[in-house]
Amino acid sequence: MIGVLVTGAGGGVGQGVIKSLKLIDDMGLHIIGGDMSPQAAGLYACDRAYIVEGCRSPSYVESLAKIFEAEQVDYYIPGTDIELAYCAENKAMFAERFGVKVVACSPETVRIADDKQKTSDFLKANGLPYPASISLAEALKDDALEFPVIVKPAVGFRSIGVELARNRAALEAYDGDPETTVVQEAVGDAASEYTCTIVGAGGTLSPVLPLRRDLRSGDTYRAFPEKSAVIEEYVTAVASRLGIDGACNFQLRLDREGTPKIFEINSRFSGTTPFCAQLGFNPVEYYLKHDRGLSYSPDIQFDKCVLRYWSELVLNRADLADLSEQGAISPEAGGQFSLYGTPKP
Repeated sequence: MIGVLVTGAGGGVGQGVIKSLKLIDDMGLHIIGGDMSPQAAGLYACDRAYIVEGCRSPSYVESLAKIFEAEQVDYYIPGTDIELAYCAENKAMFAERFGVKVVACSPETVRIADDKQKTSDFLKANGLPYPASISLAEALKDDALEFPVIVKPAVGFRSIGVELARNRAALEAYDGDPETTVVQEAVGDAASEYTCTIVGAGGTLSPVLPLRRDLRSGDTYRAFPEKSAVIEEYVTAVASRLGIDGACNFQLRLDREGTPKIFEINSRFSGTTPFCAQLGFNPVEYYLKHDRGLSYSPDIQFDKCVLRYWSELVLNRADLADLSEQGAISPEAGGQFSLYGTPKP
């Protein structure tokens, strides 16, 4: 059995990784879920569920250590952004103390990805297309600044604080710290926006899956895979220079000349991981198999698309109470109703 711990089971990233793991049928996986809350729906899709402390808690590592001691954990996939930097910095510690491999990029890659200005600077320094970016403080002094521009926090998530400023009045009205706010070239439009997944494992890079997407509250809720040599070559070049280990998600737009320009990097498995997995390229499967010297070749179905919808999980209240009180259970959620009917037992 190969043990895989996924934290953040209450969020889209953690649940997406768990879904993708459950699609792998030839590796003998033992899926372990962790979250701070017993009400995290993803926990009940796992073979074993645990309550864990938050990353900022002094007991964070201790709470993970209890899982490592109780279970045979080979891989730990942090499912929240807040854990990512810590896990990247402490990969060696997890390996030495617990014999667990943390699936995370290097600390430097995480730092570049977490900061929009650093992302732009990295692309520029490596001679790769990039959206021109300056601080809000600089932009307010630049009389030659061309509008419209995108204004957003240098470090942010879920599109919070992202605004399109069409003129100087809108720029001056933006409510943000001038030193930590980025003013960026407005590249393309929503119709030219893609979210792209690539995986690095064992010194190899996977193919790239570009998804043209529609957003709702910062999350992808409709996705259409598209074959694009220009995007694939660009993303592969960026991933190679970053030296990624694990999955990496690149969000980009095409400019008027059709040149792709990355405006955001998520140096982890993304919320679209299960989209990729169900379209024929399972990022989690690629990583695990290539890391273990096994073959896996994606077969992307470009004639398909993905539409995301809400569903529900029905549980016994006793399961919530048991997990809350005991800190760990072996869930048995059973078959669940979906929009498309009840699956057979």
